[in-house]
Amino acid sequence: MEQHLRGPTPPPDAGEFVGRLKQIHEIDEWLRLHRPDRGRPPLLVLHGPAGIGKSTLAARACRSHRRPTHWITLYDATRADVEPTLLRLLGESGASRAAIVRAAAGDGRGFRRTLRHELAQRLRGRFLVLDGAAPPVVRALMSFLRHCPGLAVLVTSRHRTGWRRTGAKLLAVPPLSNWETWLFLAEDAARSWRPLPTPELFWPGVVRGLPPLARVARALAADGMPRQGEQQAGEPGPQWLVRLALAGCTPGEQDMLRRLAEQNSAAPFTRRSVESLYLTDQRLPDVRSLLAGLVARELVQRWHGDDSFCIPEPVAEAVRRTSRPDRASAAVWAGRVLQDTAGLLDGRARPNLPEGREPERVPPQELVPDVDGFMALLAGDRGSRAQQDRIADGLALLLGFLGDAHRLVALHRLRPTPSVRRALGSLAADLGLPQLAVTLFDAGSRVGPDAVHQGTVHHQSGQLGGALDVLEALLLEDAGPQGGHHLAWALTVLGAVRCDRGEVAEAEQTLLRATALHRSFGCWRGLGWALLHSARVCLLTGREADAGPLLAQADKMLVQVGDTRGRNWVATERIRVALRRGGSEAALEPAMQAMQRHKAAEDVRGMAWTSLYLALAHLEENDLRSADRVLRTAEKYFLECGDELGSAWAKHRIALLPVADSRNLSATALVSLGPAWDLFVEIGCPLGTAWTELEMAARRKPSELTLPLLSMARGCFRALGDVYGQTWVAAVEGLLRNHLALGKPWTAGALTASVPHDIPNRERLVREVTRFWEGNGEPGGRIIPFSARDTVAVRDTGPGFLELPGPAGPRCHVRVTLLDSAGEDTTARLLLRVSPENGHPWAASAGDGPWLTVTAVPLTHASVDPASGLLLPSAHAVHGAEFGFTAHRTGTHRIRFTIALERTGTVLQQVETELDILDQDQRGGLSSPEAVTHRGR
Repeated sequence: MEQHLRGPTPPPDAGEFVGRLKQIHEIDEWLRLHRPDRGRPPLLVLHGPAGIGKSTLAARACRSHRRPTHWITLYDATRADVEPTLLRLLGESGASRAAIVRAAAGDGRGFRRTLRHELAQRLRGRFLVLDGAAPPVVRALMSFLRHCPGLAVLVTSRHRTGWRRTGAKLLAVPPLSNWETWLFLAEDAARSWRPLPTPELFWPGVVRGLPPLARVARALAADGMPRQGEQQAGEPGPQWLVRLALAGCTPGEQDMLRRLAEQNSAAPFTRRSVESLYLTDQRLPDVRSLLAGLVARELVQRWHGDDSFCIPEPVAEAVRRTSRPDRASAAVWAGRVLQDTAGLLDGRARPNLPEGREPERVPPQELVPDVDGFMALLAGDRGSRAQQDRIADGLALLLGFLGDAHRLVALHRLRPTPSVRRALGSLAADLGLPQLAVTLFDAGSRVGPDAVHQGTVHHQSGQLGGALDVLEALLLEDAGPQGGHHLAWALTVLGAVRCDRGEVAEAEQTLLRATALHRSFGCWRGLGWALLHSARVCLLTGREADAGPLLAQADKMLVQVGDTRGRNWVATERIRVALRRGGSEAALEPAMQAMQRHKAAEDVRGMAWTSLYLALAHLEENDLRSADRVLRTAEKYFLECGDELGSAWAKHRIALLPVADSRNLSATALVSLGPAWDLFVEIGCPLGTAWTELEMAARRKPSELTLPLLSMARGCFRALGDVYGQTWVAAVEGLLRNHLALGKPWTAGALTASVPHDIPNRERLVREVTRFWEGNGEPGGRIIPFSARDTVAVRDTGPGFLELPGPAGPRCHVRVTLLDSAGEDTTARLLLRVSPENGHPWAASAGDGPWLTVTAVPLTHASVDPASGLLLPSAHAVHGAEFGFTAHRTGTHRIRFTIALERTGTVLQQVETELDILDQDQRGGLSSPEAVTHRGR
């Protein structure tokens, strides 16, 4: 059955319909009198015994008008199902997801007020069928629906009484008459050239005017049954009829029908639901074939489409008389199948099954028809507490993945477990509610899934520094065999954060490890996201040829699990690929398609970044007016979804637009760049900070006060290993020094000749720098191309270009040794060594590894000489680097050492160590060196 959680559930296929002319006329008249534009919703109740044909009559009524119709099955429903049913209605009517998620975090009264308001707005002029509802449940539902103008509610129920306080009109549905039963059978026999049933089969005591039993009798007649002597003594009844039908079934079909009847529910089920009944068996039978046999004998009847069935209540009741019901099996299956599918989404281990049973994993989209059945298991409190928790955990992840905020809120109201809160928090972040998302997590947790989700929310909010704090603390913990999939996701988010910061070397290595872990866990969704962020790294480093295939692989992985949101982000990144490889014309169409897809998914953050990339396409065409319009739209979206990184880049680019087509100085640009710089510094984005400092220096009047800005920008670019950024700093500084006549004149040829030859797109960089250098006017009027800041070019880029084995392999340890006594204004020697572990490539022959550079920076009132040195990876002192340390006051002093490859300049690690300088003539203490992140470089 094809079903969409954000669209109305269709009515069942009614099949043959005979008689009921009086009831049809009364329903049509009721619908005609109650027009969609009139006030309080009318209520019509079709009541009668089980199997009488009430659902078929209601389905026929659904097709007689053109209103949007919602069909809700409520067999065995209690008051616990009221809120889930109302929230399901909102979700199926396309109501706002953000409004209900925001309300879920408030108190109960405020939530119910929002629920009533949303229902009144969304259910206008619709038709609602509550199939199999009891009077107490309908009364509770109508208390919320009474403010929905134009809504018409049709109820089918087995209860004749209990409707007094509902204001309902009652309509009895009697059994078929003997003539109607005969006509029902005769018409089908005439169409299919089948023989008519024998009198024993349609005698009133057997069929009792119930259409499902008439269908069973018809199927028996087609098989040539019953034979003489098979009629039981006394008056035959439905149980005898079902027994006759079962006599023609195989043992496997008979066993399946008994298991289905034991569930004691007239609600529809799918083939996946039937497989649950055999979960504890050693072997799974051919479910499809067995179902087909039961359907052919009308013991199981189709509900809607090819994979939705129901067991008629008269048949189920006849079968249940001979067996003991065991309803717990549905809860066992639901928990296991949801946990199994969850493994595709987050990489968790598969649940244990009987030996020899290894069913294929069910893709998330295939579980859509069963979602409401899973919710009913929780509302009905079926199964043990542990089983309920497993269902809630897997269902929360599934609903969050499918983007069904309304059912997820209903689940949160039923069982607010940590896993449900995490799923709701993640969905809140996707909907542009980051502050609400933070409140749904355990703020004190720094391990496990809570930390991963907190890091994800920080990243989506643009708080890169906060994301690093959370994720790096998590990576220091031992995840253990059960938490490895959390580590894989932490590495994926960490790689994305480092990419946004411009730390491309670290990002690539982190994502390589994340990719390997996701593959080992069989988590195709995680693998797709890791490949997506790897493609972003390729785009940032100027390797467009590598980015395209990575995006194609990511899309393939995300298609396997139906991750629509992930595929939308792949479409957004393809804008950048098209822009780099085909120009602005090639990028416009993908940008518009990506925008439409994000709008359909209500992903405000996706719309914001797509708008930002669309602005880049307009800038390539020098269409500044369109670029300004789109950038301001992006800024509005970023503000709406709370993404401060996107806001900072939008502010940065908007500030540069007023002078983009002018060679005059602009004080406005300098003032406008200030907020962007403040935001970049606050969120911890070195790349944005460096480019904003560079632009502030490039666009102000030439003076020696500009040199500190350039020095700050150069320091950031150097720490990132960004040759592009360093080259642009040198170009601006050269023009500035030439204008101020500071030192020997600089030339464009000398500058471009110093650009390394092993960086991507070197020719374009040389061409742009030369054009910038040869421009007319003062330095403050020169324009750095807008595309320049979209590339972080490091030397020798490519997979594994750091020449390190990866985070999971053997590592190198940094050792700092104090060789002399240290005192105030006394120079002491420090020895720094990089010692590779056994198995590390550099440990094969000590002293033959690559040359490393070490830069020492005192962070307190002290000095270090020399400022940098060379060393080889080795534990021997002769291969280390020595520094002279002089403290200019007593107390604790801290020194930061930055280690990089000498050949490429790529930063490998930063460590900090402390020295205690005492008043007495004593040797100060030296702590072990501490690895630090590249924050503030």
